[in-house]
Amino acid sequence: MENIITEEKSRIQRQFHWLNERGCRLQVRERGGENFIDTITAELTVTRIAPHFDASGKIIRTDFWLLWKELGYQEGFNYSHTIKVVNISVDDTLTAQSGGSEINAWLIVELTDDLDRIYNLEMIEPVSEPAHAKQWEAWLAFRKNNRDLFQRIDSEILAEHIKIAEDWQ
Repeated sequence: MENIITEEKSRIQRQFHWLNERGCRLQVRERGGENFIDTITAELTVTRIAPHFDASGKIIRTDFWLLWKELGYQEGFNYSHTIKVVNISVDDTLTAQSGGSEINAWLIVELTDDLDRIYNLEMIEPVSEPAHAKQWEAWLAFRKNNRDLFQRIDSEILAEHIKIAEDWQ
């Protein structure tokens, strides 16, 4: 069972390949409402999964907990968020090499959380979103120039958000 969970968690994490590699615009709204968050994510990390099985033991779907960090998350814990994803709608993918295999990683995906909020994630497209692409590139340079700081912060945030996911009711 542990191997199944590890493999499924890794499979889901790989789907975020392009969103993590090239930057991601994230918009959040209540169902039927207007966006109340419109940001660029620094990183998307699957922290926990809850697979659902059919009678024969085959995984039919997987809920998962996702840690998403906004650009500037080094300024405080309020820029890092965990959600429980209960539904996924993929609008576009692109082939990528990830985890030693070829996958169709997400470019545009809509996630629904357990509170029925909608999270629209789209890979930043430099040609049509030059301002966002510039922000992303500046972020990558800043992060690279402050590697030690981010190593410490990332470790602290990940530990805290794994605990949040594990304690989720």
